[in-house]
Amino acid sequence: MRFCSLIIASLFLLSACGNSLGSNIAEDNIRKPKIPAKASMIDYRNVDTSNMNIDEMEVLLDEIEKDIERPNITEDDIRRGWYYGGEENIKYGTPSSWLWVNEGGKSKWISPSIIEETDYQAESILCEETSGEYIVSCIDTEIADCKYIPETVCKCIEDSKWVKTQGCILTDEDGEFIQVSQEELNQGWYKGLPNEKKLDTPPSWIWIDAGFESQWQNPAPK
Repeated sequence: MRFCSLIIASLFLLSACGNSLGSNIAEDNIRKPKIPAKASMIDYRNVDTSNMNIDEMEVLLDEIEKDIERPNITEDDIRRGWYYGGEENIKYGTPSSWLWVNEGGKSKWISPSIIEETDYQAESILCEETSGEYIVSCIDTEIADCKYIPETVCKCIEDSKWVKTQGCILTDEDGEFIQVSQEELNQGWYKGLPNEKKLDTPPSWIWIDAGFESQWQNPAPK
């Protein structure tokens, strides 16, 4: 009877926490549709305790106590899209899609949408700097079943093709990528327009606008 009473009391507290949290997440979901409206949590109300022995009930009570004691995710966490914490410090009600990012003392639980937006911005800039246009089909949409990983593609102008982390890269008549030569690497530059960036050009190199003498070059030549 003592265990049953503890379980009932614990279930009541969990239910109250869950309902309050659900409303916060639902409200925030209107503002940020990429964050799930329902948190992932263990539903103790469906646990059949009728055939449990003492040891099994103690394990269940430990799980319930741990969930009651750990902090709830807050509305600020949802709005921000992340919060600091170790892998074992996941807050109660954290959406099941959130990922734990190991950054030592600044490790955090983070929404995939935040990671997507960061990646999108970086790749969009890289695409534009090499004469491409970033086409977005999934990110910035309110469609409920849109995948968390955005389906994006960089549309490069003629005679260049997109290479992830490198941008729009110059190709030859057969559509093969043109590689930066060792001689060009040694001299620290080569002539070309933004859409004439060569494969494996050092990521630190920048394009210098100089008309017919425009070139990709090391920003700090020797």
